[in-house]
Amino acid sequence: MTSVLLESQDLDHLAQFVPDLCFDDAERQAALLENCSRDFNAVPGSGKTSLLAAKLLLLAGKWPHPDKGICVLSHTNVAREEITRRLAKSVEGSRLLAYPHFIGTIHGFVNQFLAMAALRRRELKVDVIDDDVFGKRAWSLAMSNRYGKLRTWLSKRPNAEALVSTLFYKNANLEVLSEGGKLPGANTLTHRQMVTLKKELAESGVFRHRDMFAYAELALAKHPHLLDVVHRRFPMVFIDEMQDTSWEQEDILNRLFDNRSVVQRFGDVDQKIISGDPKADKTTFPRPDHGPISTSKRFGKRIAEAVASVRVSQMPVIGEADDVCKPVLLLYKTASIKRVVYRFGELVVDRLGQATLANHPIRAMCARRGGDGNVDLGRHLADYWPAFARAQRSPNKDDLQVILQYQPSSRQRPTLAERATEVRRGVLLALRAAKAPIADGVRDGRALLRAVKEQRGDAVQLQKLIRELTVSAPSLTSSEDRAALASKMYAHLADLLPEGMTFEEFETLDLFANPLAEEPAEEDQPTVCTVVHSGRVLEYSLGTVASMKGETHVASLVLESYGTSRCFDLQIALPFLAGTGKEFDKLRATQQLQMRNLYVAMSRPTQLLCLAANESRVDTLTLAALTAKGWDIGYVP
Repeated sequence: MTSVLLESQDLDHLAQFVPDLCFDDAERQAALLENCSRDFNAVPGSGKTSLLAAKLLLLAGKWPHPDKGICVLSHTNVAREEITRRLAKSVEGSRLLAYPHFIGTIHGFVNQFLAMAALRRRELKVDVIDDDVFGKRAWSLAMSNRYGKLRTWLSKRPNAEALVSTLFYKNANLEVLSEGGKLPGANTLTHRQMVTLKKELAESGVFRHRDMFAYAELALAKHPHLLDVVHRRFPMVFIDEMQDTSWEQEDILNRLFDNRSVVQRFGDVDQKIISGDPKADKTTFPRPDHGPISTSKRFGKRIAEAVASVRVSQMPVIGEADDVCKPVLLLYKTASIKRVVYRFGELVVDRLGQATLANHPIRAMCARRGGDGNVDLGRHLADYWPAFARAQRSPNKDDLQVILQYQPSSRQRPTLAERATEVRRGVLLALRAAKAPIADGVRDGRALLRAVKEQRGDAVQLQKLIRELTVSAPSLTSSEDRAALASKMYAHLADLLPEGMTFEEFETLDLFANPLAEEPAEEDQPTVCTVVHSGRVLEYSLGTVASMKGETHVASLVLESYGTSRCFDLQIALPFLAGTGKEFDKLRATQQLQMRNLYVAMSRPTQLLCLAANESRVDTLTLAALTAKGWDIGYVP
């Protein structure tokens, strides 16, 4: 037996190692003393990452092996940093930060011990593993002359950029797929060009994170002895935030360690809010014999009861902190939706003192960032806070300033050829905006040059304009800049514009409008709300539930949203909160996902939980039941 056994007397060392933490309850002590493979399902605020760090400190003091180590895997660098910070505080813990141990993310582990071996065998070097960088490079490459057939095919697809920018390798055969949709048939030239493009980026060292799991599969297929090498190196394995592990990731970990090493996995199945894994039903966390950690040190009984009400698994949630405020249901009329976030700030000021709020985050969040839907407002965060949508949106492909100042990626300067391609597109955009006859039926900038030559005999003025804008990228940030650009373009394009079109008419095209003209001055920080109330100033951030997962707030506002279930999440959840809801297993899978998002959002605050819903979607019986359960009902004026 190469793993280390912990015994009850070892718990006496905890006060020395982690004097700021308390593990005197039976559930946490059972997790600390568990010496076999087992899962632990822990509620929000239970301190599972701190618990894991404490267990590692106990193991570090007894670890006898110079060439075998403990493997600690997490999904986020935040969790990894918390673990390493606690370990670094003691001599014993510091030993786990070096060989033969490993503490890092699942992606980092797969890269280091499996994928890199396969890449070296293929004589491939890694420049960058980054989804965003890959996406920009792939799209730039797809639009180049070398991939003309592919570019033509993509020009007819509304999801063209998504198809190219999310190409990834799948399984040991390195099959090329896309997260953006279905690729063309395998025997087509277009498909072969997609495969070639992906290979070209791989040979230049540019990869996506998902690619590494395919190379890991390849390494295991070609060299099955790696299974023995890895599990012998790591007789004990701990995995944090296990609920966020995809089946692709879990399958590799299972093959490496199941029935070979002691594997203990920590997480909360009800916090699995990331969808899109087609094989999610195969994931095994938590296994039937899992240990619970049902008490939260983050919030008190009232918030715990609310959180437990929307927990799909229906396992208990027990709050051990003091109750400070009653939970609040804030009702708004559609016409007052933009006042909701401000009203929440006023409630916080009224209920919590200045000392309580000092250096403690306050947040407003919604499950959805933005999007459409033929329903009443309250669909997503942008309905409540329009500035958020403007701050988060990607640059518009038809924004003239974006086009003329084209940058393929933050790591690479555009070539003159690439800039000329974008400038031609910008000029065509201007002609289309002016309704110039020459632009009718013209697909791209190169076709524009051909059309002008064919219809006018030469394209000297057009080529001169393209050359000037390519060599010196103009700016549209000031009114003088925009007027100068409009003047230059008009001088070179006048013969191509509609007959009788004056410079004044051309200059007033929306194309040359100030992109910031409609932005209110107070939106300098578009994800921050500032409230002045009762002589106090309060600032707090807004974001999505996913972006705030893992955070702790002193007060949280949860804004209702409209999901793929075609239902508003709070419309589903409020009956459960009121105690009148039906059984959870009657909810559709999409509705259960909405409930898990609410579970994550509602479990963030320590003192004040506030939910916001349209009053037209809340019936009087539910309101009465919530009031009887101790909820405050507020209204947005």
